Amino acid sequence: MTIIPVFFSILSGIAVGYLLRQKKVTQKTGMLLNLVIMLLLLFLGIAVGSNREVVTKFASIGLEALLLTLGGTLGSLIAAGWLYKKAFHSPHETSLQSKKNNREKR
Repeated sequence: MTIIPVFFSILSGIAVGYLLRQKKVTQKTGMLLNLVIMLLLLFLGIAVGSNREVVTKFASIGLEALLLTLGGTLGSLIAAGWLYKKAFHSPHETSLQSKKNNREKR
């Protein structure tokens, strides 16, 4: 499958959504989207379960996937914390707790 049908599907969905944006049918798209995603996950599970090689190596694949997930999550949290400190805290800014303590001393 090439990427052209995927782009065509997305663009036609945008066009139909734009034309029907005032209709009640668009209010039901969230529920329909959830149903379609659940069906896709079901078929993905069927495909994985029917693949003999994946099933026999599931323990080692699962451990590698778990380690990659934990490493990626931990790395993302560290990077997000660093970025948050750099982007939203200036070096001259005092914390809310120290401001509260200064008010209590007065």
